[in-house]
Amino acid sequence: MRLLVRLYPFGSSMHTYQSFPRHLSIALSALLLAVAACKARPSLTPQQLEGQKVYNVGCAHCHELNDLHLKKVPPDLHGLFDRTTLPDGEPATDADVERVLMNGKGMMPSFAYQMSREQMLAVIAYLHAGIRDK
Repeated sequence: MRLLVRLYPFGSSMHTYQSFPRHLSIALSALLLAVAACKARPSLTPQQLEGQKVYNVGCAHCHELNDLHLKKVPPDLHGLFDRTTLPDGEPATDADVERVLMNGKGMMPSFAYQMSREQMLAVIAYLHAGIRDK
């Protein structure tokens, strides 16, 4: 099977047809599908959606927007669990992230009294998704 493509040469009113070999047509179709798939965002679980809300209210001000104008910009947390270590060198595990949330670290305050355990676990689940809001 050959795909016929209409070409319009520059500066010419003539129409010509050129056929693409089947393997090029398949490759082009696969490429278009791959590009479309790259743009699809993964869906979040209900727990991750809750974590996203908590993150946007309690974490994004410092870790993304820095709208508090902190002199030392906190690390970006998206893709945190794609790395083997946290920005401070500790292992990137749920337990270590929870410990930092509970106790604070360096300039980061403790969130032990601002978040329930369920909210904390939801934020960790959201960080596991590794996606950024657009």
